[in-house]
Amino acid sequence: MPVRTTAGMRAFRVTLAGTLVSALGAGLTLPYLFVYLHDVLGAPLVVAGVVVAAGSVLGLASSAVGGPVGDRIGLGRLAGAGLVAQGAGTGLLAAAASPWLAAAGVALNLIGNSAVWPALNGLVAEQVPLERRSRAYATRFGLLNAGIGAGGLLSGWLVSIERPASFHLVYGIDAGTTGLFALLVLIGLRRAPGYRPGERHREAGGTGGYRAVLRDRAFVGYLLVALALGVFGYAQLNGPWASFVTGSAGGSTQVVGFAFAANTAAIVLVQLTVERVTRRVRRSRLLAATALVWALGWVLTGLAALPGLHGVLAGIGFVLALAVFGVGETFYSPVGGGVPNALAPPHLRARYNALASATWPLGGFIGPPLAGALLGGGAPLAWVVVIVAGLVGTAAAALLLGRRLPAQVERPPA
Repeated sequence: MPVRTTAGMRAFRVTLAGTLVSALGAGLTLPYLFVYLHDVLGAPLVVAGVVVAAGSVLGLASSAVGGPVGDRIGLGRLAGAGLVAQGAGTGLLAAAASPWLAAAGVALNLIGNSAVWPALNGLVAEQVPLERRSRAYATRFGLLNAGIGAGGLLSGWLVSIERPASFHLVYGIDAGTTGLFALLVLIGLRRAPGYRPGERHREAGGTGGYRAVLRDRAFVGYLLVALALGVFGYAQLNGPWASFVTGSAGGSTQVVGFAFAANTAAIVLVQLTVERVTRRVRRSRLLAATALVWALGWVLTGLAALPGLHGVLAGIGFVLALAVFGVGETFYSPVGGGVPNALAPPHLRARYNALASATWPLGGFIGPPLAGALLGGGAPLAWVVVIVAGLVGTAAAALLLGRRLPAQVERPPA
């Protein structure tokens, strides 16, 4: 094995270790941001949606800045700085006594996250050879969800609306694990491929910029599909879903914790199998499958909330819904990191990853206010109908994208 490949795989293992550590802390808090803002700090649901949306705008702006910065200083340095900001924002959430201080924490957290996610995706592409990337992205996503699942299961026992201090505790733990990941990146990866700009970046001389990226029509089409998945998928999962279950559907925080544990258990159990079976499947079809399976998860959520179901049966329905959503995520994980990095030239890798990752804060800007309006409008099941329709449309758009992707991207190498 070449020296660069050996060093890259060693760095990839460090990246996996940091991912697992930080995911344990993130799993403690992931389902509860809307609940924390609304039920503990007293913010109305619409205000909670606006807080998350405003933080997403700042995250989106910092993502646009982070692309050129990452191409100039190196992806590893960008990831380390982002983790420091993310940990500081989570620390503010842990100390928050009002919605306004929490809003500052949300903003700082999302600014940091907008740098971390694209930088780590780009780092994996630098660390791992092309023919191994699909499995590398799937492995990292599986470990990420293993940590989140363990944290989510624990949070079901630790967190209670009747004990506001429990929310401060879990956000404090989350801040600590994020800080540990920052140390692993800043110290453990400082000599690894991608930490600093490589020779290929210097040879390119910084040419191109975002204009060159946006002239890539295949990539722009991918961005639109990814944005729709963000609006109708993850933006609804990370907050509105838990608010729907604990609010109009009458569920408990324990049900939410178990559901997120089931979500991540499904990912951990089937992720590598799905990656192996679908390795030669067209990338556009995997995107369409993601949207349709997520739509099924939201349909199950709506069915579990019907008046005829209650108690244990409703709880089982909610848990099953997020398990199904997790299966959909396993179709997306090899594509979400793989397609942007397969399309990106090395000297623009950070910009490609920044724009790809910017679809999530942009989805977070659109999705939570939409959810807040639907959930607070007197007919909360309308939220399910709108989200399912959006995902069906996204699946159709993904199939159209397959006509634009280059053959070597649409059908990755064995």
